[in-house]
Amino acid sequence: MKNATIALLVFLSVIILFCCSCKDNTKGKQKSDTAQQGKKSLSTADSTLFHFWDKFDMQDTTQVKNPEKGEQQLADFIQLLAQTPDSATRDKAVDLMLDKAKVNRTSFDYFIKQYEHYLYDGNSPMRNDIVYESVLRYLIKTDLLSGLEKEAYRPTYKLVLRNKEGKTAEDFTYELANGKKQKLSDTKSKYSLLIFYDPECSHCKETIHQLRDTPQLVQLFAQLQVQVLAIDPWGDRTKWKNYQSQLSDQWINGFDAESKILSFNLYDLKASPTIYLLDENKKVVLKDTYLQQVIAYFVKTNP
Repeated sequence: MKNATIALLVFLSVIILFCCSCKDNTKGKQKSDTAQQGKKSLSTADSTLFHFWDKFDMQDTTQVKNPEKGEQQLADFIQLLAQTPDSATRDKAVDLMLDKAKVNRTSFDYFIKQYEHYLYDGNSPMRNDIVYESVLRYLIKTDLLSGLEKEAYRPTYKLVLRNKEGKTAEDFTYELANGKKQKLSDTKSKYSLLIFYDPECSHCKETIHQLRDTPQLVQLFAQLQVQVLAIDPWGDRTKWKNYQSQLSDQWINGFDAESKILSFNLYDLKASPTIYLLDENKKVVLKDTYLQQVIAYFVKTNP
């Protein structure tokens, strides 16, 4: 059974067109990779981040606004931040960069907008709440912005702090097609794939059909005990009922009849669909993720 699961994982990682690196199982590697060398490597990575903008002239707004210069440099910087597991290191790197940008308000405002575009826009493939959290922390403490400007960022900051990986997902009540009400916490399975969808969203339809119609994916989810919860949070009961035939009978198909998910900002639904992977205790494994990343997670955790 385990070999079959592994084969499915590898197959699916290919058909979904997502390349991922499995764990390095090289046996011949000696234990010369000591903790001391690990520290040196980390120190080098930190140094690269901390000095990433040293030679960039923030006063040159032509360079800043040149997509091949300022925007490209920021995109490369974000990629490095996303690979940095330590929040204090990310915070320091972002602080150094934005402190440098403060010398020119035009440059500062430009990069703040680019951060939002790359890290928080629902259509950005690079969106990343963890990295954006560092940016928002800077914005609500910097002396460059007025109190009113800082306050404008606090609601978003609160949102990105919700449902973080490793934390218990916000519980909520939903209605089933038969009128019965259940809670997210009622779900009993090893994993829960939580999908917030809009019946009129084309990308939602593509993802739902892929989940429903790919035999290998259906088989994999059954083997790994993954329960799919498809939730319509948008409050239009007619559209939700009319869309039921598009969903699998094996899924839990729910409707937020009281629109509490949106009204209380229980989840940050800036993209459709919004996908979370939860463990059996409803702790967040993957936040605001893609189906490809879910498959990649299973590949890495089932060596």
